[in-house]
Amino acid sequence: MMPNIEFLRNCGICSSQIVSYVFSFSRFFLLKPESIKQFVERADALGFDRKSNMFLAAIRMLSSMSEENWELKLKLFRKLGFSEDDIMSTFRRTPQVFAVSERKIKQVTDFLLNRTNVGISFIISHPMVLICSLERRLKPRLLVIETLESKNSLRRKVSMTTIYKMPDKKFREKYVVPYLKELEEVSMSIVGT
Repeated sequence: MMPNIEFLRNCGICSSQIVSYVFSFSRFFLLKPESIKQFVERADALGFDRKSNMFLAAIRMLSSMSEENWELKLKLFRKLGFSEDDIMSTFRRTPQVFAVSERKIKQVTDFLLNRTNVGISFIISHPMVLICSLERRLKPRLLVIETLESKNSLRRKVSMTTIYKMPDKKFREKYVVPYLKELEEVSMSIVGT
């Protein structure tokens, strides 16, 4: 474990991030040092900045995927309309997206492209949206906002970024609790985002 920690520290990764990963992903640090070096080289080749907070996340993600699974994810994103640059930008912003199942990536992308007014560029800029639960977060929240907008209850348009990013408690306080009467038709299971 210590040779890997030292190597990553020498790569410019800050100690606090390494410590956090040791507690969260301890098995990663048990890989052979040669393997860690190969994953660092792959992350470098993919254009990651070693000073980026995402560098260690990228290395860990690459270590958790076979070459075959990596290629399958690339193929999926291409099929969904992402260019090579789009795919790499998405991976650089949020490497964890590559751990999301193919089915979920398809469902969330289809939902965003067909049900909202956002395009691929939104997903590239906000790849964390692909990690959100479609049934427990995106759909219910969009229904709440659409219901409030249809009743002219909101003073201004709510962005998709706000819809997916806002913490649950704050979303309820801002868009559910003050509008309980307007949201009567929305089932309580949906309102309970």
